Amino acid sequence: MNEDIGDRIDEVKDGLVQLRFADTDGHVHDINAAELSEVLQGLVEFTDSMAKSGVFGDGIPPEVRVRPPKPGSFIVEAIIQWAGQNPEAAIGIATTAGGAVVQALHVGIRRLRGIEPTDFEYLANGQVKVQWPDKTVSEIPNEAWKKLKALKRPTKKSLRKILAPLGDDIAQLEIRDGSMSDSTDEILAETPAVVADRTDYITAAHEPDEVEESTEMIEVEGQLASIDFRPGQKWRVETPIGSRLATMEDEDFLIKLDRGMALHKNDVFMLRIREDLVVKNGRASKEWAVVRAERIGLGVDDEPIADAAGDEARP
Repeated sequence: MNEDIGDRIDEVKDGLVQLRFADTDGHVHDINAAELSEVLQGLVEFTDSMAKSGVFGDGIPPEVRVRPPKPGSFIVEAIIQWAGQNPEAAIGIATTAGGAVVQALHVGIRRLRGIEPTDFEYLANGQVKVQWPDKTVSEIPNEAWKKLKALKRPTKKSLRKILAPLGDDIAQLEIRDGSMSDSTDEILAETPAVVADRTDYITAAHEPDEVEESTEMIEVEGQLASIDFRPGQKWRVETPIGSRLATMEDEDFLIKLDRGMALHKNDVFMLRIREDLVVKNGRASKEWAVVRAERIGLGVDDEPIADAAGDEARP
């Protein structure tokens, strides 16, 4: 450790994220053990995701630990232990590691509720300053903002896990942050930074299909291995990049067939193929459509596979 860091190490502090589960009367509740496991797993996943997005700057990601619970209560106090492993990166940081996670959770809960910012500004330090309709402001790294704004499945899943007890007999979750030196009661005395309820859990638990679509045009030599002129039927197209059933959308080519052009086995075509890629919930499917077919070589076997009327030849 260099001298400057040693002189200022007292400024480097780990922090706490306090999760207090209560009923509508504010009483402390017991909690389902499986759901508690989900809470901790979700907090670990969320913190790891935010670390990769720069919430804690550079260096080793924080370690999430749990402070021993006090008798007669159910308060999860997760120790976000980062500063001790990253003293150089942590010096000068204005918030604790716990505060960084809580701020990100605040943004994530707002996005679950569909709240849109009134304005945001990209700062020179790589942060994004986000202004909300209630006049409050969040400041988080740009990559973290992208993840939380999009709220895709992995981020939403980690939030659902953190909120899991709200799907049972817990009415609300209060989230606070604090320093390692703060006692549980001292942290509880502060106003929660975030309060989540059952509606937030239901929103996080709802998983609509995630669909991404893209289109690519491909130029490739190929053969028409089988054809079918019946409406809605597909043709077998064989190319060096694969063999696939495809719709025939080249109207000029179809007109030529209708006017008497015969197709033969092993004819070679320059094909323009539209490949439509659909990724649904992580699973991909491809559809091909031949939008242009130009014959560039006759097959060595002149046995027709379609006659001039467009009917398939029979063996």
